[in-house]
Amino acid sequence: MVNDQIMLLERAFLNPQAFPNQYYYSHVIWASKSSDQATFPGLADAYTSALETGDWDQVQKHLTIVVHAVESAASTLEAV
Repeated sequence: MVNDQIMLLERAFLNPQAFPNQYYYSHVIWASKSSDQATFPGLADAYTSALETGDWDQVQKHLTIVVHAVESAASTLEAV
């Protein structure tokens, strides 16, 4: 039972739509070694881009994805 929860915990952080231009990458928290950011790569990249362009829609999108992932992960750890 605990192993199932741990497996589901990790899966909660996978979102294939978080990075539509990078089909091989879907982890919301950890970045690939080629990324400039170590954690929350989508949110960090969107924030950096928004500072330059003023387009905050992508920041909101990635923040929503991160919040959903954390909430999903928390629900997998509830006592069964």
